[in-house]
Order: sequence, then C-alpha cells, then structure tokens
Amino acid sequence: MTIVSDASSLGSLALIDYLWLLEALYGTVVISEVVARELATAKNARIQAVLSVSWVKVQVPTEGAIATIQQQGQQFDLGETQTLALALQLNADELLINERRGRQVAQALGLSAIGIVGIVIVAKQRALIPSVRRVMDALVELAGFRISHQLYQKILKFVDEI
Repeated sequence: MTIVSDASSLGSLALIDYLWLLEALYGTVVISEVVARELATAKNARIQAVLSVSWVKVQVPTEGAIATIQQQGQQFDLGETQTLALALQLNADELLINERRGRQVAQALGLSAIGIVGIVIVAKQRALIPSVRRVMDALVELAGFRISHQLYQKILKFVDEI
C-alpha cells in the first residue's frame, strides 16, 4: 500500500517518535519535492531525518495532475497542491493530510484521505499501539497539534479509552 503525505503530518509523527506507524500501516510513504524541501529546511533535526528513512520516497507530480488540483477552486500552498496532485497521479491508497479543505478536495476527486488522528486510531485497531490517548497527548504536547477538547473526548470514547 502507498500513502502520499504532507509535511506537517510527517513532521508531527517524527517529533513524537511515531513515524514508524506509517511504515507499519502502509509500507511506503510518497512525498513531493516541495514537501521534501519543507522537511529538509525544518528547524528540528527529527523532522529533517524523515528524509533519511528508506521507505519515504520523493516523486514529482505531473503538470496535468497539478492543473487538476488548481482547477478545484481552492487556494492551497505549493506543498499541499503537489501533495494532492501526487496522490491523484499515483491513485494512492491513502492521502495523509490534516487540512480539512485538502481532505474535502481529495474526496471530491475520489481519493481516500485520512488525518493524523485517523492514522493513530487505525494503529490502535491493528494493535500497533496500546493507547490513542498517549499518542494524542504527545502530539499536543510535543508537536503542537491542535484539537478541540470535544473532539479529543469523542475520539477517546470511540476507541474505548474513557
């Protein structure tokens, strides 16, 4: 299985030492050249180290795929545009993107999109991690991940942790 990812999701998982979840769940993570540049120029060495992982591959999206994304009527930065375009071009099994607008465009194009919380939930369902709460707390505390208290509680209830 292949997942195409944006920079923020990879960076967040790297900061909390849970990047390995993506390899365990998908095998290969594909990123665009713009996302690779964002990771390479990050201030934190853990985020930069994502590029040295053998199962993270860099690919360039085609002009046609980029044009399709640009025609969707949404304004995205270059990294998000290339991430969406690459997922479309590769017909990726999953697109890892946290921005709601990006997930909406992906779904409108027939792509399966997931956010970082979805990755954590799937990891628990497949017994890769014992606790969603522990990972979500680390995301909030160490990676600056933002989540409303209401959604946090809803997720913990969904995974039977409250």
